[in-house]
Amino acid sequence: MGGAAKLRSRQENPVWRLGGLAASPILLLLSACAGSPAIRAAERGDRAALQQAIAAREARGDLSNDEAASLAIAVAARELRSAPAKEAPDRIRDAGPCAHELDDALASRMSTHDAAGAAAALARLEGRGLGPDDLRSFAGDPDPRWRAAGVRALVRPGDQPARQRALLDADPFVRREAARASKDAGDPADLAALAEAARVDPSPIVRTEAVRAIAALAPTPGDGIANVLRDLWTGADDPLREDIAIAWASPRVWAAGGEEALRVVVASEHGPGVVEAAAAVLRRHPPDRPDEAEREVTQGAVAHIVRAIEGGSRVLRLQALAEAPLDRRDVFSAVQKAATDEDLEVRVAALGRLSEMHGSPAVVALEGLAHASSPVSADARLVLAEAGDRRVQAWIEEDLRSDRSAVKLAAATALAELGVAARAAPLLADPDASVRVRSACAIVVAGRTRPRPARDFR
Repeated sequence: MGGAAKLRSRQENPVWRLGGLAASPILLLLSACAGSPAIRAAERGDRAALQQAIAAREARGDLSNDEAASLAIAVAARELRSAPAKEAPDRIRDAGPCAHELDDALASRMSTHDAAGAAAALARLEGRGLGPDDLRSFAGDPDPRWRAAGVRALVRPGDQPARQRALLDADPFVRREAARASKDAGDPADLAALAEAARVDPSPIVRTEAVRAIAALAPTPGDGIANVLRDLWTGADDPLREDIAIAWASPRVWAAGGEEALRVVVASEHGPGVVEAAAAVLRRHPPDRPDEAEREVTQGAVAHIVRAIEGGSRVLRLQALAEAPLDRRDVFSAVQKAATDEDLEVRVAALGRLSEMHGSPAVVALEGLAHASSPVSADARLVLAEAGDRRVQAWIEEDLRSDRSAVKLAAATALAELGVAARAAPLLADPDASVRVRSACAIVVAGRTRPRPARDFR
């Protein structure tokens, strides 16, 4: 994803941001909780009984995060097993962040050779319930969804011809998984095929995955990868340019021509891709150790970020605010100015960045935007939760009763950020199946890592 979408994506698809993949003790609680009324209601799909059971536990104040996670697994597992064939692929995608904990349900769904089964196979691969060798036999399947799952497993050195053929497949799902397989394989022999896919493939996601795969290849003599990316930059649209800038800044490409490519575009071009490039340059060049050769390029990068914050479109301003390095004086000043902007989305984004600094008065300003009548209340509450401000919890819990799915899911994520994921448990009985599964994953993923301590902003 390019930087332009970072702030908005937190609300639109928040559970994807949470946690890493690690074995969790949550799974061990399932057997211990198996006899509880809430678990039995979840396993039956009785939402009314589940709602009552959760309400009773919340009234007693004894529903722990771990118990809520066990309940969430039961809810999501039933949804995966019982979803109608047309809806099942969507539910499997909703469950992607917690595929590791839902492997049994995904394995059950994978036993049917349909679109949902193929989606389950890919989810199990990402969740490490399957290894690549378990899917290789499907690489020639007549069903493109299953063929895509098989192609995703073509990561051996000898698979290079098959990967390149798959990059030309008629189906975009197959081509996307071929690019992902190339990224995992890291075979420099894929460079030309990936470059062609990034240049001409009609599917934006395939072009993006191809650029990401190029960035993962071993360096070639003569800065070949960086130069290929230069050629792609010329004809690329803004989203792909953002991906190319990120690729130039990647560890393998930076020292093999990527740094020089970033210098050139920062000095001569404009747009979202250049904002991403400028941010990459500043991340790589600490402000306390610039030499004379670096000073010019870093000054140009700072100027790009500042111009985007102060005068770009809303999307460009949000991108620049998300990327802004606060250790640069001019950038910090631009963020401070944006924290009083008339555009409330921009103001929340700027205040969110400033709230990263301990003792910042930005938190008080955010609380003023988090009240129910504010048009940016959901955004402000999420940012406050990320800052660890427990005083916003009651407002966030009000969002659980919203009629907008995105607001409810943002609330689930915010509660997880505050370390009280169990308070999102009412969403496990939501009328919307997607909300049930995605909030379940928010609760489960929150249990993988220890929450950050709340901060005292008084």
